[in-house]
Amino acid sequence: MKTYKQKGNESLLILNQKTYSKVLINQIVLIRGDINYTVFHIKGGTEKTVAHTIKFFEPHLKTHGFLRVHRAFMINPNYVKEYDAEKEYLTMSDGQTAMISRRRKHTLKQLIR
Repeated sequence: MKTYKQKGNESLLILNQKTYSKVLINQIVLIRGDINYTVFHIKGGTEKTVAHTIKFFEPHLKTHGFLRVHRAFMINPNYVKEYDAEKEYLTMSDGQTAMISRRRKHTLKQLIR
């Protein structure tokens, strides 16, 4: 199984077939999985799409404090604006929303404390 390996700790190299871009990890607000693609929502409203699953990036991003709150969402807790327990979703600082899995609600207890 392929996993993400990078030498630097502060940035993430996003590779597509013909292009690549370097993104600072602390600028990533939300990561959304879409079948075999991952969409990175970056501070400032930009999006980057990569042909890998979230699982590919998960071990590296967990070391930087990211939380997997749903099978399709991984969030940066520094950008959480609002938590709606009734509708079970998070609102991020840039207006994006992320659903919360009922089995992963326990990870949010770390965030709320």
